[in-house]
Amino acid sequence: MLKELFDEFIELSKELRPEYPDSLGKSKEDWMKVFENFSKTPELFKVVYSSVQGTKREIANQSLMDFIPGFRLIHIEELAQEKKNLDKLNVSEKGSLILPLMVNYFSDYFCYVENCEDASGIYLFMHDESSLNLVYRTAEKFLESAIEFYKQHAYYLDNDGFLDYNFQKEDSIGASLNPEVKYWNT
Repeated sequence: MLKELFDEFIELSKELRPEYPDSLGKSKEDWMKVFENFSKTPELFKVVYSSVQGTKREIANQSLMDFIPGFRLIHIEELAQEKKNLDKLNVSEKGSLILPLMVNYFSDYFCYVENCEDASGIYLFMHDESSLNLVYRTAEKFLESAIEFYKQHAYYLDNDGFLDYNFQKEDSIGASLNPEVKYWNT
């Protein structure tokens, strides 16, 4: 299910930015080595990094930077360093696995968080707030929501060809798909 959702997301991304999937690169054979330093490799990361490499911080074509508006999918070669950067920001939740998935230039992160009861979700860590905020209860909900943002045109290209979003439309769609999540219902 997760793989199919990821593939659909990539296809919808391609409709707006035909070069985007290629900019993510093909998966490297040794991508799993990065996860040797972590306690486990969550399914979302297996799906993502067995398919693509991600986007390097210094990508030449900035219009291909964003995985979702404002955030790039962390390149597999930069994942360990981004995890260290995130740890320096004192992001913690007792007994939890916290791995960065996407980041912006301000060191705000979308993170995969799994606690000791194996409950997981996608959380937003804003560097100036210093706390994790649940955005999606599951990786599936994250991808399902992003797919709907594309399908309902909450995501679009601005006049300069950069991925952008309609805040009100995204908020409405996000709230309808994630009614139990406070982030979407404030």
